[in-house]
Amino acid sequence: MKRTLAIDQTFDLDKCLYQAQDFRWRPIGDGSHSGVLHGNLVLIRQNGNSLEYRAHSDLSELLTSYFRLDEDIEAVYEHISSIDCTVARLVEEYPGLRVLRQPDPWECMVAYICSANSNIAKIRKSVEGIADALGKKLELDGEVRHAFPTVAETLDSGDRLKELSLGLDRHKKIIAAAKRIHSGELDLCRLTRPEVTYGEAKVLLTACYGIGPKVADCIALFALGKTQAFPVDTWVRRAVADYFPGLELYDEAIVQWAQDRFGMYAGYANQFLFTGQFMQAARQESTPQVIG
Repeated sequence: MKRTLAIDQTFDLDKCLYQAQDFRWRPIGDGSHSGVLHGNLVLIRQNGNSLEYRAHSDLSELLTSYFRLDEDIEAVYEHISSIDCTVARLVEEYPGLRVLRQPDPWECMVAYICSANSNIAKIRKSVEGIADALGKKLELDGEVRHAFPTVAETLDSGDRLKELSLGLDRHKKIIAAAKRIHSGELDLCRLTRPEVTYGEAKVLLTACYGIGPKVADCIALFALGKTQAFPVDTWVRRAVADYFPGLELYDEAIVQWAQDRFGMYAGYANQFLFTGQFMQAARQESTPQVIG
């Protein structure tokens, strides 16, 4: 069934879907995009000030949360722009860019375990391969996708994860994280609660085998609601070097600088800095862009 979700704020669907936040989206023609959100196959397109989507059920609440349509994004833009002229320029250059609020922290965790020393095309292939191999089949209007496997389904998969040849022992890291979650050592749902601090969440995430500070910050920002998280990758380091000469360019210093400067909105500033550098490189080069 086709449904419509009204948008009363600055919004750009393409920018939100394809700036290295969520790797399950792909264009399918006529301006539409196919994605899987929390076990739901969604076909979506933007038509002016509305989102038109097809799904088996009403996903208005899920999509509102996912795209943060329940936030005053203009106030966020104004705040980060008032603090820094470079970020202000990027907000003007990429209007409608948002930080996604992903509904499944487990899927986000696995995706970013797969992101280390990789590029977007390979990450998409890895995440989609895991879903195709281990997840439940989904169909809608001729489109066939797979839900992302749950923790239990992942643990029950035997050697199938290893057989996907994810590289860099990623299958071991995914299984290790799944075991911590299954045992109760790590409660991802609890980490989404506002009373759980960013610092506590990051400590618990980095206690997992194979999850370093950058991956932990990605999970915290994109799935746990910790908007002060500031993931530092190749592109953010380059942005800092270009725009803020003289800043110490080791990751801990960059994170501290960003959080001191932007506070609770550091993650939003991060996404604009990343996008500015990533898009500039994409215009100049044809080689795959590493994001680790």
